[in-house]
This record gives sequence, structure tokens and C-alpha cells, in this order.
Amino acid sequence: MTNDLLQYWLRHYDPIHRGWTPKGIANGLCSTEGFFFPRIAGGYNLFRAVGRVPADCDPIVGAAGHDAVTIRTFPWIRHAASTVYMWRLAAIGGGGVGNCTDEASTTTAFDEAGRWVGCRPNAPADLRVTALSGGRFLLRWTYTEEGQQVEPLIFHIYHDGGRGTMDYETPVGVVDYRRRQWHYAFTTAGFDHDTRVRWAVRAVSASGVEERNVLTVAGRAERQAPPINPPVMLSLVASEGRV
Repeated sequence: MTNDLLQYWLRHYDPIHRGWTPKGIANGLCSTEGFFFPRIAGGYNLFRAVGRVPADCDPIVGAAGHDAVTIRTFPWIRHAASTVYMWRLAAIGGGGVGNCTDEASTTTAFDEAGRWVGCRPNAPADLRVTALSGGRFLLRWTYTEEGQQVEPLIFHIYHDGGRGTMDYETPVGVVDYRRRQWHYAFTTAGFDHDTRVRWAVRAVSASGVEERNVLTVAGRAERQAPPINPPVMLSLVASEGRV
């Protein structure tokens, strides 16, 4: 326990380096030469990581006072192009002790030019395909609103045209999103018999931001719908009070 407290002190207060460490600078400890926390009323620290939720050991990329309602990254923080970042906002008390239980996290993505692409809807889940007669397919999927940055306006349907390469440039179908509706379906156009077609569904926000999931399912076109189980005649015979 003593060693843990010492490590915390060196990481945040660090009088040895007079507060001139990444975490010390982020929290203004260099102004007190690392001997005490300058934000008497506490505040907020912003962390960032790629591919995971940021941990307390990650660099602080932004800070704000206790009465702040917004937080910005520091001027020297840069965002890499074509990168998805996960962010974590944690409160820190007047004594410099962080709260690692009551916190908020979110995700942002940047395009090839390093510009923020905007808030994205969640990705559709549980995508399934069923072959229908006439070479058509029935696509079904679910959508949950939990944790979404923004709700979708529509869903775009994509396929590979039977060529093996997905075409995400031109959607072949559109399905409207309905708030609090979980299950969705779409019946496609027909394909030549025995053509193997791969399908994908992506959610699109009202501002035109499309999430980029790569979940696909494949099905083989049929002239006739696959056979279903035949009905079974069930007879019940009563005998001595039993069925």
C-alpha cells in the first residue's frame, strides 16, 4: 500500500521533477513545483487510447476545472488520420485523487485527412440472410440504441454482386430507422441461380455519417425457395384416462 501511494505521488505530484512531468504539467503541478495539487476544488482529466478504453496510466490529453461543462484537448495534442480513438473522462478531487469508478467514455473517428467524421450510430448486429424463390434474399438484423453517439436515420444495404469484392460506394437498398425498433428486414432483388452473394448493412446518421462495420453474410441464390419441413399429422388417442 505504501509503495502504491508513493508511485501515485511520483506520477501526479512528483516533487523530484518539480511537477514537470506529462501528468504534472497536465494538472498544473509545475506551478507548485510538484508539492501540492493546485486545483483545490478538483476537476476533470481526459485520457485517450486506440483500440481500448484508456487506463489511468495513459497520458492526460485534456484537463478542466470542477465547474466546467466542456473539455478540450491540449494544444499540442494531434489526431492521427484514419484512426479511431476511445476517450475517458475521469473526475479528480481537490487532493489530486482520481475517481476511477464514476467516469464516462466515448469513441471518435478521423478520416484520411485527419478530420473528425462526426458522431456515428451503432453498427447493426445479428445480420442474417435467407434464400427466397426467384434468386432473392431476405436480410434480417437488429439495432440497439444503447451507447450510441447519435441515432441513425436509415440503413444502407450493400452487396458484392456475386464478384467476391464488397462495394461500399453505392447502396443497393435503404431501410428507414424507427426509434425503439430492434428488428429490421429487407428483401433484395433476384440473382441468377447458384450465385453466391455477400451482403452488408450499415447505419447512417441524419447528417450523413455512416458507421464502418465490416460484418458480412453470404447466401446462394435459388430458383426455388429451399424446402421447408412438411406438416405432420398428429393424432391423439385416449385410453384409460390417458392421452
